[in-house]
Amino acid sequence: MTDTTAALSLAAGLIAAADRIWLGTHLDPDGDAIGSVLGLFHILAARGKHVTAACQDPPPREVAFLPGTGRMSGDGPGRHDLAIALDAADAGRLGRLYTPASWGRQTTVVIDHHVSNPGFGDVNVIDHTAAATAEVVLAVADALGADVPRDAATCLLAGIVTDTLGFRTSNTTARSLEAAVRLMGAGARLAEINQHVFFTQPLAALRLTGRVIDRIQTDGSFAITWLTQEDLGDFGIDVSETQDITRQLATAAEPLAIALVRERPDGTFDVSLRSKPGVDVVGAATALGGGGHPQAAGARIPGPLVAAVGAVRGALAEHASGASMTRASG
Repeated sequence: MTDTTAALSLAAGLIAAADRIWLGTHLDPDGDAIGSVLGLFHILAARGKHVTAACQDPPPREVAFLPGTGRMSGDGPGRHDLAIALDAADAGRLGRLYTPASWGRQTTVVIDHHVSNPGFGDVNVIDHTAAATAEVVLAVADALGADVPRDAATCLLAGIVTDTLGFRTSNTTARSLEAAVRLMGAGARLAEINQHVFFTQPLAALRLTGRVIDRIQTDGSFAITWLTQEDLGDFGIDVSETQDITRQLATAAEPLAIALVRERPDGTFDVSLRSKPGVDVVGAATALGGGGHPQAAGARIPGPLVAAVGAVRGALAEHASGASMTRASG
């Protein structure tokens, strides 16, 4: 029995025994975060559980169509039998949903696929081979012997689609495609999900993307650009409409790694790192206090803008690694 198999069995036992269950995910959520939470929400609700789904920030536009987004709370765990964190690479990524006191008030489970996750729950179901946390949620459902209702299938397939960029990333596996087939068989509509995720960007967001692209700075094998609160105001854009910018930046052929430094209302900055296959940016994200995957990682760092950009440039130069980096510098 592998560690993941044992953890799945333990988690399934805890879920089966609990009545009131809290599900939470990371701040500034992406499609896999929201899809995983809501997918598990629908699975457990169908089994008669009293479930709270939570995130400190609203769902991004690309997955705002998912069933259940309007029922999400901004509160951390309280009077619950079990608290489950999904797609959060560490406790800090839960943002204001997490305090040591609230987290320690009940038994806790972590469900994730980030290689940098240290395991901060009483039980940790962390599968680094999964392309998305939504894949791990499907495994949890199987361990429970639970059916996957149509609404749950839609949410989980959206999670897989967003984290694999439509099955185009190098971590997409046969397992990912098998999960997609299974979820489509349960009623999820792939074409509809793709339309919402990849083809519904407002014109104002496209214009904002153009500004961000215009200010790209190259530094050896890296490219860095930024997005400020002033930019959002100029185009009348909410931060939830900016998910596609990082995807667009990642299409650039020349940089081996690219960073988007995005200002938050409180003056801190979210950093999104993307890289080509063979280039690992987890080390750079970790050095900045974050984490993630080899080709997609991030962090939240202090300002001001010039210092934030400088910190990201330094982290990439010192900590990004891989065979492609060696060739580029040779």
